[in-house]
Parts: sequence; C-alpha cells; structure tokens
Amino acid sequence: MKIKLLFLNLLLIFLLVACSDQTTEKTHEVDYIVATLNGKDITTREIISQFSLNDENIEYYLKQEIVIDEATNAGATVSKAYIKELKEILYPNAESVEMEKFNVKEADALGMTNDEYFDMWSLTYLERNEYFQTYIKSKFGEPASFEESEEWGKEIESYINNLYESYIKDQKLIIH
Repeated sequence: MKIKLLFLNLLLIFLLVACSDQTTEKTHEVDYIVATLNGKDITTREIISQFSLNDENIEYYLKQEIVIDEATNAGATVSKAYIKELKEILYPNAESVEMEKFNVKEADALGMTNDEYFDMWSLTYLERNEYFQTYIKSKFGEPASFEESEEWGKEIESYINNLYESYIKDQKLIIH
C-alpha cells in the first residue's frame, strides 16, 4: 500500500517538476481570468498559489480542477483538520524545503513573504492532492505492483486528458 501511495505522489511530483518556468504573455496580471469551470472563474492568482505561471502549468492546474470537480461531485470530502495534520507530518517547520528559494517569484506576485507563500501553498497543495488521489483511487484503484505502475500511470494520464477535452467540448470548461 505504501508503495502505491508513494507512486501516486511521485507521479504528481513528476508532473509538477516537469513544468517549466516561462511566463505567458496574457497572464501578467495576478487576477486575470484564465478559464471558467462550470460557471466559476479561475484566475492566475489561484494558479500562482500552486505553480509558476506558464501555459503547461495552466493546463495542468485546469486538469486538476476538473478532477477535483469530479471528486466533489462524486461526494468526496477532505477535512481541513486532516490537511493541517498532514502538513505537520510532511512539512514540519518547512525543514524539507529551502524556504529562501521556494517560489520567490510567486510569493512576490501575491504580495507574500516566502514563509506565508509556503504555508498557503502547502495547505492548498495537500488538499488538492487528497481530492485528486481520492478520485483516482475510486476510478482506477491502485497498481498491484511497482512493475504495473507505469501502465497504470499512463491509463490515468489518458483518462484525465480525455476528461479535459470533454469538459472543453461540452463547454463545462471555457478557456479565456
């Protein structure tokens, strides 16, 4: 079980790290509306709360939002108390992160210190991750072995890409 959870976390971290740091032209404003998902506007501020602002990260964030939307529609809930507890376990005093280098650009864009940004980022990241994992587990279970995990990951990626395209086609997601 631990290997399966570790793999899912590594998959999410891989997707996070794979994204570059180039800013798009249209998103210099912090409150620019990037997209609308089921009538709710998604701004650059929300994306900056998790990622550097670039086209890849915007798409990745929107895909996460769709999965979170699907999870909440299916009845998934994540308690704030659990997220705070998880944060204390995973990021005690931010020791596992070099705070002086942690997303300085994003913290500045949001008018926060690095510590404030990290606190906000970690709570938001963990909450989003819990919804994401809950949904993925409900749809795909977990790989039976480490050897099966690559194929499992590809199946999940394909599913999310198809879900993203269907949201756009059905105009549940409107990209501005």
